[in-house]
This record gives sequence, structure tokens and C-alpha cells, in this order.
Amino acid sequence: MERTDAQLARDAGQGDAAAFGVLVERYRATLVGYVAALLGTREDAEELAQETFLRAWQQAPLLRDPAAVSGWLRRIAHNLAMTRLRSPRPVPLVEHALPCAEAPGEDRCGAVLAAVGRLSQPHQEVIAKKHFGGYTLQQIAGQLGIPEGTVRSRLARAYGELREMLAEELKRD
Repeated sequence: MERTDAQLARDAGQGDAAAFGVLVERYRATLVGYVAALLGTREDAEELAQETFLRAWQQAPLLRDPAAVSGWLRRIAHNLAMTRLRSPRPVPLVEHALPCAEAPGEDRCGAVLAAVGRLSQPHQEVIAKKHFGGYTLQQIAGQLGIPEGTVRSRLARAYGELREMLAEELKRD
């Protein structure tokens, strides 16, 4: 009989490495896909997923609700990705999400990506998931653990900010 996620999480919290290994196998692909949508590259996503599982293994005894292990893993991955995106390094999401070199109007494409990079993190995140990741509003809401209306609101505000930034950019040209 296959053990549930809750059973595996409880066992992992008690030091059962094999149980934790099963959780890693169950959630690896999902986490890599989720993080790739945030960071923009599969290579970075693979690395961050490994870091997520390492952190989860270290914190497994602290998990209060073993039945919520999937959301817990996603939250760890999300927090690590947001920390990485806030780092002084260039944001991979913006740099690699759209192949500007191949796009017509390269200057315009670069201006749009630069503007997306200046958005607040929550706005950048929903834009990236919607336009670069191809996720639906419902999927984005589920991934972020927020209502669909909040996703719509963030997108609307992000579009407004982008319009303002790009209008300013055009005035300078």
C-alpha cells in the first residue's frame, strides 16, 4: 500500500530518509516547473529545487501539518526564489523569458523587459507567470496561494505601471 504524503512527511520528520526520498521523487518535477516559471531558466530551477529539498529535510521535524507537505515545499521554493530574485544579480526571469534578439523591434522588446524588471516583485511574478510561463489566472492563483481576483488585480496594476514606464520611455526618445 502506497503511503500518503502526510505519512511520508511524518516519517521524514522523524528522520526517515527513505520517506523523504519518496517525497522528493513525487514533487521534484512540480517544483522545478514552478521555480522555472519564477526564475526563467531550467538550470536555475533545478539548482533551487535541490536547495528547497535540502532546506525541507533540515526543517522536516518542524512541519506542523504533514498533510500540507506540498504547499509547504512550494512555499520554501517560492521564498528561496524570491530571495534569489531580490539579489543584486540581474533577474534571469526578465533576461531569458523572451528571446529579444530574435524579436522584431529589438529596442522595444528590450524596453518592455527592462520595464518588467522594474516592477514590484508581486507584479513581476504574475506578469512572468502569465506571459512568460503561459499559466492561466486560476493556475497562478493556485501556485501563489492567493485568490484569482488578487491575480487579476496585480496584473491590472502591473499593466498600468508598465504603460506609465513605457510612456515615459517614449517621451525621452
